[in-house]
Amino acid sequence: MLYAYYHETHLEQWMNAKYLNHGISAPADLDIERIAEAFGIGLVYGNHPSFSDNEENVIFLNKGLETVQARVVFFHELCHVLRHAGDQRRMTELFMHAQETEAEQFVLYAAIPFYMFAKLPVPDHRSEAVAYIAEQFHVPPELAEQRLDQIQRRVLHGSLIAAAQEATRRQREAEKGWSPETRRMLSQLERQIGGQGGR
Repeated sequence: MLYAYYHETHLEQWMNAKYLNHGISAPADLDIERIAEAFGIGLVYGNHPSFSDNEENVIFLNKGLETVQARVVFFHELCHVLRHAGDQRRMTELFMHAQETEAEQFVLYAAIPFYMFAKLPVPDHRSEAVAYIAEQFHVPPELAEQRLDQIQRRVLHGSLIAAAQEATRRQREAEKGWSPETRRMLSQLERQIGGQGGR
């Protein structure tokens, strides 16, 4: 995969900078207790539904969750603590939906940061790649597959943009060598074709 074509979103860049500033540079560093401590967030386990308090910088996790599921919930709540304000019980549905949408994207970036992913020898075969990513980042296979799909789409999108830009550059280079008569004929042809479209 040509990772040079991958472009990070602003949210992803923001998260990566936060991680790197706290020395979180490899999958082994993605321990949720270490992350909570690095960001000054309290982490409380109990017999209650998982939630967060962004005013008090605390994440409450249900201690009955399986380890990989607890990580997904942690990263979701981490977004609320680091990026969101207000109590969702008292906000408009639209605003709450916006926060939840951002938190879902945030989980992908926080659980499987691209700068870590790109350093790994991810297998070429899809099923092997999903299992490998899930194992390396301690996430459910569904999340690993979702992130892999996202990365592949962005790489493809970036490569298509690069190919289009290269084709445009070559076209402009070719046009520099055209004679004035060729340019006049092409311009006339373009006007005729364009004029027929309006009839």
